[in-house]
Amino acid sequence: MTETEAIEKCRQGDMAGLHVLYDLHRSKVLNLSWRILGSQHEAEDALQEVFIKVFDRIDHFRGESAFSTWIYRMTTNHCLDVLRRKKILSFMGFESVPEVEDKKDSEKAVNLGFSPVITKALEKLPEKQKICLLMREMDDLSYEDIALALQLSLGTVKSNIHRAKAFLKEALEKEGLTPDDV
Repeated sequence: MTETEAIEKCRQGDMAGLHVLYDLHRSKVLNLSWRILGSQHEAEDALQEVFIKVFDRIDHFRGESAFSTWIYRMTTNHCLDVLRRKKILSFMGFESVPEVEDKKDSEKAVNLGFSPVITKALEKLPEKQKICLLMREMDDLSYEDIALALQLSLGTVKSNIHRAKAFLKEALEKEGLTPDDV
């Protein structure tokens, strides 16, 4: 079954279509969620929630962009909502459950090629800059696709990526490193 056929099956309420879409896009959604949320466990939760939303909202996909762009936008929005909820709870004085360092998370960071310096610097980036940079560098998306997925102007995407790279370069220089060292 093709992606187009799977989308149509989902529109008809057929779960077989969702299974095909899940198989096609699972790894992209999981990786993007993990990079935004910073936790394998939260990324796995997000994966499930995003595909529930895909099935519920498939009628909103108009086909004006690629389905992958639509699901990137949905994933990014979902993950940003998760981060906002965490910030609101923290602001209101509710302690979030302390995150137990998951060995899988640190192994995945190594597998993605992040040094501890880069990982620490990425955590300090503003959310939009981090997401734009990761979508560009890790997912190899074009600036245009990132703009569509995040519903930002092309100039904003380019600016976010430029600022993120400048911040990372500065973080490396503070550690006495160059990009070739990491």
